[in-house]
Amino acid sequence: MVDSVKNYGIAGVSANVQLGKQGPKFIGSDSSQVSIVDYLDQAENVALANGTATSHAVTKAQLDAIVDPKFQYKKTTVAYNSGTTALGTASVNTWIHEIVVDKDAAWTSANASTNITVGDSGDVDRLFTGFDPAVQTKSTPKHKYTSSTTVNAIVTQGAAVNGNAVVTVYYSGTFE
Repeated sequence: MVDSVKNYGIAGVSANVQLGKQGPKFIGSDSSQVSIVDYLDQAENVALANGTATSHAVTKAQLDAIVDPKFQYKKTTVAYNSGTTALGTASVNTWIHEIVVDKDAAWTSANASTNITVGDSGDVDRLFTGFDPAVQTKSTPKHKYTSSTTVNAIVTQGAAVNGNAVVTVYYSGTFE
């Protein structure tokens, strides 16, 4: 009978537990962190199973397989006379977080009609408008595409006779 076993007042184990002489140690520095070290206090390798719940640890293979939440960027250079340039195709559930347009070469003779917009066929300036050929400009549209959509930069030449700009799209998801 379990009830007849004497426990001699033992209430639990220490914050640090070693499995045998020279075995691994579990070090509990506080209630939310545990370290696993060898008997010389060197970090041990730990084998994990694939996580199956939101509160589980994940393996490196699971982490490497994640695409959508990764924050990435893609740069494309456009010229003063490029017209419409495809920057990439945003796949379903891709978020466009920020667009940065930075002049790469002097925009000679640029005027008020000279502009760069970034958008798609549904709204040509959905993601960016207001290019200034003298400084870096950006917008933070935080737009989520719900279907596969080509994103374009549209350069309106105005009176410009020279100039390049680098359009950087910051996104999470797939943008190819």
